[in-house]
Amino acid sequence: MTDAPDSHAEGLRPGLGNDSRLARYDDLLDMCGDTAHPTPIVRMNHVLPNPDVALYVKCEWVNPFGSIKDRTAKWLLAGLIERGELDDKAVIEATSGNTGIALAAIAQLMGKRMVATAPHVLSSEKTALLRAFGAEVLFTPADDDSGLHPMDVAFKMAEAIVAADPDGYIMPNQYDNPDNARAHYESTGPEIWAQTEGQVRYFFAGFGTCGTLVGTSRFLKEQDPSVKVIGIQPLPGHHISGLKNMEETAVPGNLDMSAIDEIVWVDDAMTDAAARRLYREEALQVGPSAAAIAAGALKYLAEPGRSGIAVAIAPDSGQKAASYLSQILG
Repeated sequence: MTDAPDSHAEGLRPGLGNDSRLARYDDLLDMCGDTAHPTPIVRMNHVLPNPDVALYVKCEWVNPFGSIKDRTAKWLLAGLIERGELDDKAVIEATSGNTGIALAAIAQLMGKRMVATAPHVLSSEKTALLRAFGAEVLFTPADDDSGLHPMDVAFKMAEAIVAADPDGYIMPNQYDNPDNARAHYESTGPEIWAQTEGQVRYFFAGFGTCGTLVGTSRFLKEQDPSVKVIGIQPLPGHHISGLKNMEETAVPGNLDMSAIDEIVWVDDAMTDAAARRLYREEALQVGPSAAAIAAGALKYLAEPGRSGIAVAIAPDSGQKAASYLSQILG
């Protein structure tokens, strides 16, 4: 990829230099997962009854701002810089939390202003993090009667602000910007291939902006077309933060169905049950979207005939979802 946004001027102060082998970095952005220092995968040893399958979860909360969207934000902003589109503009993005948090953090490092438009039901934890990183948060109206999904309303709010002041704002647009999928084609996919020593047979990710699902799939299938890519999609009416049902909301431009072999449908009850099992049987601190992806993976891999190595994405941890956990864990 192009040079990432840089938060410091080289040569102005002494330092030891980057060395990923020692987990030593000159810049927080250098901590984002890549092939030099991938985010970890960990095997699930208790929740999967099929003895012919090994399921690994890729723990994306190890990224510096707590989610897989750190990769997305880094690549989105690098792309804007490369094309000369950022300049002195403020960054504005519609977000359900994680991408906005990562963009706000990087914007803070760059000395840029960040505005996040978000559904009015955004969790207090994610709202607090957005504001802590200096973002101005604009919520969708609680009484909106447009019939649109709250994320679509947030997107239109951001679009309207850019349209009113195109010289003052730039929207990276994680939904339609190909740099989103490129982030995972260039980092997440190669990491998984290397970590599994080319033995991955199944890959699971959720329907959201679709960057992770599509970008990772493209890389893995270039290495081995027989790798099965399974998209986890919530049923209509769900309350799973970070995932989208494509019938309820605008379809992201990043979605490429040719990159997806099968879809597994999940609901709130399956997600909550998977979260409880992952915490109490695997001690894995997943957030809601990770629990939903795991629920779909467990359902799929329990079917007869499944065998080999599987990898499921865990986009973030439960640390950003304490209110959710208090509801389902008791």
